[in-house]
Amino acid sequence: MANIQKERNREAVIPTSSMSDIAFLLLLFFMVSTVFVQEKKFWVERDRWPIAESIERVPRNHTTTVYVMRDETILIDDIATRIESSEDVFVSSTLIRKKEEDPELIVCFRTDKETKYGVMSDVLRQLQDAQTLVVAFETNKRAD
Repeated sequence: MANIQKERNREAVIPTSSMSDIAFLLLLFFMVSTVFVQEKKFWVERDRWPIAESIERVPRNHTTTVYVMRDETILIDDIATRIESSEDVFVSSTLIRKKEEDPELIVCFRTDKETKYGVMSDVLRQLQDAQTLVVAFETNKRAD
């Protein structure tokens, strides 16, 4: 009877001495067996780049130039601004005002070679919001 009472007073103990070993083994197993998916790259071959079929000069009497510099400064007819957030509408409001003054407005869009695409996309979206229907993308002639 004395043996039964001793067993009732004992608490259940879970051995934790090998718990850290098991955790490190599981960690090592998942590190070794995990396969990381690499980003798929797609290459555009140089001979498949779009080529202009014709070149024509834009008449300068009804134009306004939007130039996006590499430091994300935007020049509209030599007036500098920056797009600080996606809600910034300086470009579209300026072009709406210019379009009211001259309904035959042609927007000439130029960018620096090092300009980030996100900035150019924001400016193009603002050109779309201003409903500028005639946009000329200007470039320098390539010296081959």
